Amino acid sequence: MRVIIFLIFFISASFGDLDFNSKTRNFSVELFYHTLQGSDRDVAISPYTVWSLLISLAYETTGRTWEQFSKVFLLTEDRSKIVEEFRKQRTSVVVNRAMNVSLTNFLFYDEQLNVHSDGIRRLENDFNFIATRLNFEAPQRAADSAFEFMRSHHEVASNILRLKEEDFLNATMVMSNCLSFIAAWSKPFNVSNSSRDYYRDGNARGSEMMMYVKAQLQFWKSESLHASFTQLPLGDDGRYCMLLVRPDSGHDVGRVLERLREVSLLDILNKMQEVAVSLGLGEVEVKLPRLAINSRLILNTPLSNMGLSDVFDQNFADFNNFAEDKIYVGDIAQTVSVYIREYGTIVSTTTPASPAFIPLEGRTPIKQVPVREPFIFFIMEKSTATVLFGGSYSKINVY
Repeated sequence: MRVIIFLIFFISASFGDLDFNSKTRNFSVELFYHTLQGSDRDVAISPYTVWSLLISLAYETTGRTWEQFSKVFLLTEDRSKIVEEFRKQRTSVVVNRAMNVSLTNFLFYDEQLNVHSDGIRRLENDFNFIATRLNFEAPQRAADSAFEFMRSHHEVASNILRLKEEDFLNATMVMSNCLSFIAAWSKPFNVSNSSRDYYRDGNARGSEMMMYVKAQLQFWKSESLHASFTQLPLGDDGRYCMLLVRPDSGHDVGRVLERLREVSLLDILNKMQEVAVSLGLGEVEVKLPRLAINSRLILNTPLSNMGLSDVFDQNFADFNNFAEDKIYVGDIAQTVSVYIREYGTIVSTTTPASPAFIPLEGRTPIKQVPVREPFIFFIMEKSTATVLFGGSYSKINVY
């Protein structure tokens, strides 16, 4: 039996009447929560990338596999409506105005794979994939051809995303993508205000470079969520922001994220706007570390825990809308690279976990110790409250 590897990068039925953007937000928080639950360290993730690629796969499923997609992603039976809403959301979320925001999807499938031509057309026309056939029997040649194909269509993506020989072994199809986000702070941190600050872990002491800004920002303190929320605007048009979520003293990142599963991120943004309108913008002090994260994740387990299990099982995966051959998902892998500096934020994600990323540290950490002021961050498109990237910061590497 041939194997297909998709390298990409619950909610109950009572949420079935939610709009498409709400469903995306719910999925994002759930995926972040389940991913963090299965990790012993901080993670960064791109929920929107996973959502958009899995939605394109859901269209091609039937039977019980479709039922699982429908439940986890809260999808309507009207698949043409799914495509319509997907296109509308992508237009709102991935724009390139005041900043550099770019999402590119590639599809490589084996010459021997018996696929339905209308399935390829759907991925190209409805879900914005750039597709081509390759000879997977020669995996190194396939990897080289994939790189040349990507370079001819998107130079930036080809420089960030590098497929390897092993990506094409025992596979019949590879879905890969690259989402990049480069943005300046609307109210930047002043480099001259940055200084070293201390973190503590029992008797252990160390320091890290902290950035500082005092500005009029939207801020809200929630007693029920045991956290405070600060909105750091990005760019000049007000479309994107970084939402900082700081747990109250005595409440850790995991507990706060669990509470966020019960609320809407859009409601939080609306509440912050309501407070700003009624009370005015106050002077808010923000301290952030100069942050650099490379997070490499296999997302099979978090997605299975959310209810999406059949796609990973060669006996139960049902992609009959797409191919005559029996196929299933091997690994869903993702790399996210986050750089936060005084001038702004640079974030990239690739699928699969690309070796093209420059290692952030040349040494292996001895241990990870808690920081004094942990936080969660969401990089969001504000009008839809769609989470492009999310991450946690509660531990620091000690070398």
